[in-house]
Amino acid sequence: MPALNNTHIAILQPLINPFDRSPDKTIENDLKEGEGHNDEFLQFIHDGIENNPPIQFTQITIAELNEYGILRGGSHRPKCFLFVIDSVSIKIIWEGTRNTLRSSIGKPFVCHTNITACSQAYIGGEMYFCEDGNIYVNFKSDRYGRPETEEKKQMAIQYIRDVGYQNVILIEL
Repeated sequence: MPALNNTHIAILQPLINPFDRSPDKTIENDLKEGEGHNDEFLQFIHDGIENNPPIQFTQITIAELNEYGILRGGSHRPKCFLFVIDSVSIKIIWEGTRNTLRSSIGKPFVCHTNITACSQAYIGGEMYFCEDGNIYVNFKSDRYGRPETEEKKQMAIQYIRDVGYQNVILIEL
């Protein structure tokens, strides 16, 4: 069951534009240089329906989970993957992927809108593939995060499992 089906869509909808769920950001004011394209790194955007690790795969250790407070909302870019669920499937990219056009604003790495080329998506967040076999997921994304309901969060997690990723654990923030 790799592609989104009608059950997934019914709960995840509607598709949103970047920043639609952000209380204080808008696409007009907050989308910066280099954040709306993806042609520079299309080859690194992994379509999760292939049910295998992303190309630039790295795992976080148990020690790093604790050191960086990942389970309490912390981040660790060298081991973090960004994801979005768009109208077709889940797309994943390593957050450390270089984005030269974004370098001018002091953030030379990809962001969620780089995955979609600033298009609509249902939801987005971060993923950590851990050496313990778990995949830790949160919905930290000012562009596509902040799901309105628990049902939407659970459906996103269920879809990640449905494409074949097992041991998916939601990090509640």
